[in-house]
Amino acid sequence: MRGVMHYMQRTAIQGSPDILTAIGGRWVPGATEIDADVHPFTRKFGDLALGDTLHSKSREVTLADIETFAQFTGDTFYAHMDDAAAKENPFFPGRVAHGYLLLSFAAGLFVQADPGPVLANTGLDHLRFMKPVSPGDSIKVRLTVKAKTPRNEEYGEVRWHVTLTNQDGDKVAEYELLTMNSF
Repeated sequence: MRGVMHYMQRTAIQGSPDILTAIGGRWVPGATEIDADVHPFTRKFGDLALGDTLHSKSREVTLADIETFAQFTGDTFYAHMDDAAAKENPFFPGRVAHGYLLLSFAAGLFVQADPGPVLANTGLDHLRFMKPVSPGDSIKVRLTVKAKTPRNEEYGEVRWHVTLTNQDGDKVAEYELLTMNSF
């Protein structure tokens, strides 16, 4: 038992985000971002580096967008449809955009439409909505290569750190996107 306890101890490493990225092999928020000269979705698995980052243009979220999304999806939660009721909620300043509408807009801001090395989107991890987005607000996306894991000789998994910010630079959502990319 003493041997088991000895080898199962936790270890903490302290350092700057760049040091932690180098030691852990996973990009850490705050570490150096590499502004790619080409869209990262056009680059093969082996050509991507930890920290490769795309900063999108911004997109305004309109009341018409919110209403269309509500009618299309059936998600007519009061915070999206009823300004007075939303204002009574301590979390909302009035009507706000659906979180999933923001994710859809985010994808539209960073997806590269042409066939290329991104083979599939396989999921999202650690999704958090931090601040509501009201009609008239704008969002933009920062997409950064966080980790790479080879899966076989043909493709590997790329874990992307995705941050959505509003026009004031406040985080409104954050998550990890998983894609399979060819070698």
